[in-house]
Amino acid sequence: MKLTKGFKGRYFSLAAIAATVSCVQMHAQNTQAIQLEKIVVSAANTEEEEEAVTEDVTVITADEISERGYQTLKDALASVPGITFTSNGGFGQPTNIYLRNFNSDHTLVLIDGIRVNDVTGLSGAQIEQYRLDDVERIEVIEGPQSGIWGADASAGVINIVTKYPRKKSVTFAFKGGNYDTKSLSFAFGDKNGAFDYRFALSHIDTDGFSAAEPGKSSPDYGKRGDDLGWEKDPYKNTTYRLNLGYDVSKNDRLEALMMAVDATVHYDASAGIDAKDLDDPFGFGLSSYANDIKNRFYNVAYLKKMDAHSAKLFYNFSTFHRTQYGGYTGSVKEAGLQDRFDYMEDGFLAGGAGYQGFHQGLSAGVDLGKKYANRYIYLSDHNALFNGATQFSGAVRYDNYTTFDNKATYKIGIKQKLIDEVFASANYGTGYNVPTLYRLYDSYAGNKNLTPETTRGYDISLAYDHHMKITYYKETIDRLIDYDYSLYQFVNIDGKSTFKGIELSFEQPLTESISARADYTRTLSAEDGQGNDLPRRANMKLGYGLTWYPTDEHTIDIHGYYVGTRYDDKAKSIQTGRYNVTDVALRHQFAKNFTGEIEVHNLFDRFYQEVDGYGTEGRSIYVGVTVRY
Repeated sequence: MKLTKGFKGRYFSLAAIAATVSCVQMHAQNTQAIQLEKIVVSAANTEEEEEAVTEDVTVITADEISERGYQTLKDALASVPGITFTSNGGFGQPTNIYLRNFNSDHTLVLIDGIRVNDVTGLSGAQIEQYRLDDVERIEVIEGPQSGIWGADASAGVINIVTKYPRKKSVTFAFKGGNYDTKSLSFAFGDKNGAFDYRFALSHIDTDGFSAAEPGKSSPDYGKRGDDLGWEKDPYKNTTYRLNLGYDVSKNDRLEALMMAVDATVHYDASAGIDAKDLDDPFGFGLSSYANDIKNRFYNVAYLKKMDAHSAKLFYNFSTFHRTQYGGYTGSVKEAGLQDRFDYMEDGFLAGGAGYQGFHQGLSAGVDLGKKYANRYIYLSDHNALFNGATQFSGAVRYDNYTTFDNKATYKIGIKQKLIDEVFASANYGTGYNVPTLYRLYDSYAGNKNLTPETTRGYDISLAYDHHMKITYYKETIDRLIDYDYSLYQFVNIDGKSTFKGIELSFEQPLTESISARADYTRTLSAEDGQGNDLPRRANMKLGYGLTWYPTDEHTIDIHGYYVGTRYDDKAKSIQTGRYNVTDVALRHQFAKNFTGEIEVHNLFDRFYQEVDGYGTEGRSIYVGVTVRY
């Protein structure tokens, strides 16, 4: 059997909208992978070929999601160099991602180009609520991207690209396992003449396990909450999505999308403190430790092709609603026009202009009724020289906020082929991160005097084809926004916070049926403007994976990661790192359209905590079946 399933080059696409990715095949004679032509979405938010992209990008395809048993966005992002994460417990609990050690709110997360960063929260997007049942691929681009995407993209961009109908298809999947977990997904779509559609539904219901468990200061540390009889914290999530498209003519198309996330997550009182749903351990009058979440995302777009131009007129709308602590509500709306002009065979200009409106209603039950708006314009350029051996890209954007000073951001990149399949690349960019309405106006922690953060950063990479890559990066944030526990509010920290590190990745077929991969992230610096190490940043992460296709019908994937030293607090008194987690996923295609699945999470049943006093999943087994027509 030749290795054709699930093998990929890791550096070939940008977060934005859907595009097709071809398979990688291997010569049996010398086991050398061949990269077929790919059409991707570039750093200019428009389609480019893979070799034209200068940025540091990782792509996780639908095949990899399936073969490796990734169920959540966090599962998938664990395989990306430069990303670490922490969660306050298990299923559906709040999760922070640290892209190049930046806070979560410095990473812009999109679903099919729609912003999902929650304006009412502290951690950017609620990545713990987005499942991967109907995802085409996940794209991660690292480094300042405000020159294209504006605020919230100073660390990078993550885009979840969902599947779209190219022909009639039906998919059904069911899975069950430990913690009385039951999940199912269903999707169907068709293209009939000028009209196409796709409907997808995903549901999970689990009893879960106790979100809190004894922390390191407790004599019971090392025991899971379930072992102590602490209450389980169940989780339920139903997500559904509808895509509609209509080809008005050969050059004109209408599209619409609606996505809804309805979830209920039970949580505990705080780190190391159990709380039954109707308990009130602190005497605050809190009658329930359950959070109902209702997020909605909408998009309508008109696409037009005219000779060398490709234009798009669009409107996006996101709403967020959480019942926790009396309730949080907010919304983001965006309307804009984009265009691409191909002025030469290997060169184009892409740009756009638009309006964004940000609103927060409730904050911990208090009606803030606050909003601000932004008008923006951006322009990017790309061209290739010397038969594509040299690639140049650049972008500049101007944001005009109603509440903050106007700001221009930019980025520039170059990618140079050296010899054969060896290339070097370098990128430099600036970023801009504005305070959320919550941080400005919350009645308890808000600070109306907060000012936006500004970011500068660069990275340098050396790579061999798509098999090996090493990257060095350095970025700074001026006046980082953080919470001051002595003032009980958010403040700007004077000085420049510094982030430096090294990222390495490797992916290579070992035989005709086995491929191996590894990644290594080393933190050289993650300090605030006063020289203090930022908490919850691991000093290193080592990821690994091995995929084996013993027959045409079977896939065996082993993957995991090791987290190095990580401190939970600035005083470095609580160490939460130095652990390894390994997962196994088995696939068996027992009929033409039927695939059986077995997944084992935390194979060696490692005890660890990502945040002191909050539990993690022990060894657990899930069995399922997927049917595709």
